[in-house]
Amino acid sequence: MADRILIVEDDDTLRLTVGELLTRRGFEVDLAGTAAAALALATVHRYQVALLDLRLPDGDGLEMIGRLQQLDDNGLVVIMTAFPEVRTAVAALKAGAYDYINKPFDLDDLLELVHRAVETQHMRRELAWRRAQGQSCEPEGLIGSSPAFRRMVDIVQRIASAGRVPVLIRGESGTGKERVARSIHCLSPRTEGPWIAINCAALPENLLEAEMFGHEKGAFTDAKQAKQGLLELADGGTLFLDEIGDLSLTLQPKLLRALEAQTFRRLGGNREIQVDVRFVAATNRDLEAMVRAGTFREDLYYRLNVGSIDLPPLRERREDVLPLARHFLVDAGRLMGLHQPSIDPSVEPLLEDYAWPGNIRELRNVIERALILAGNDPIQVPHLPKELTGGIGTVRAGVNVPSVGAMISLEDVEREHIRRVLESCKGNKTHAAKILGITRLTLRHKITEYGFDEFPDRADA
Repeated sequence: MADRILIVEDDDTLRLTVGELLTRRGFEVDLAGTAAAALALATVHRYQVALLDLRLPDGDGLEMIGRLQQLDDNGLVVIMTAFPEVRTAVAALKAGAYDYINKPFDLDDLLELVHRAVETQHMRRELAWRRAQGQSCEPEGLIGSSPAFRRMVDIVQRIASAGRVPVLIRGESGTGKERVARSIHCLSPRTEGPWIAINCAALPENLLEAEMFGHEKGAFTDAKQAKQGLLELADGGTLFLDEIGDLSLTLQPKLLRALEAQTFRRLGGNREIQVDVRFVAATNRDLEAMVRAGTFREDLYYRLNVGSIDLPPLRERREDVLPLARHFLVDAGRLMGLHQPSIDPSVEPLLEDYAWPGNIRELRNVIERALILAGNDPIQVPHLPKELTGGIGTVRAGVNVPSVGAMISLEDVEREHIRRVLESCKGNKTHAAKILGITRLTLRHKITEYGFDEFPDRADA
């Protein structure tokens, strides 16, 4: 059964546009232009997520949060507001909203937020069911049985119960670092507390500092109201710092102080704010090399690395490729409304033998795209990208593999993969970054590193 979304928005054009987008992506969608209509629908249906406008013609959005949760305390509410005052957004979070997004918003950003909310809601329901059954909780969404995977899961389970111990998750792009971080939160005593995530590479330094620590009124030109930072909102729960290797040297000592003392000051403030937060950080960069180069503080590295988890790349856990592929197949088939999607046996060796430079994320993308082409038929070889059917990165069973010196390096695989994605997106870096599962800033670094002069930096790319 498809996930059900309720859209409560009095702007007819926006309501229909968002509804059409989510319907195309496989969700069941109900639309309401008033608070009364929304409550009438919510008494009949159960929604994974409600997208709620704060300003409705017959009701207050903040009050609506509580009324919707009275009808279903498992449903999540995402606030859509054209009034981006921080005070209003914080009030919505305190009232029980899962997250908020400011209008005008990018539809891709909204879609990503909805997917994240739905995944969180599934995790909460699964955890509640397991607890009701008296069962222990396995790391949510982590699939596999290979020795490398089982070792990693064992470490995750041990670290999760270790109170407020900071955790550093390392692994290549696409290995599932955020999913592991969510599992740590899910399995920890903090599971009922907030889960707050921030990407350290996605924002300029000044905005990142304001987002993380908050600011007082008048701290800078546009600071017309005081703002709680994400660190404050994560009190009692977990703060996930993705791409920690991209955190500037200026902000690193401030983060270190918050880690050690569990206190911080807002920008422009003098008051020490006490919090109880578990820090989980993730990176695909070599922090030890960055420490030696002087671009990452040694004391922060050792403080974060108390609980250390190294995620194995998919090429080192080949036994898990087919179980993961079948899991993604079921997920994608459910969203597309397909019954019993399948993979032809001729495809399985190709999936198992491919190098997967993009790891789990690449596998998921391949399955989803192949299923779009296959429809109700089994996925067959022609539905796969050329990388798997004889292009770069493939290794055939029964074929003599050249010596290590003659084999293509992982760096060359990554370079070619990024080039092909950029070419398919006609140089649009925003679209390419989303396909690759990295930030636009990280993609720009890769373009510079690999010398892709044919993809210049443009305002529309």
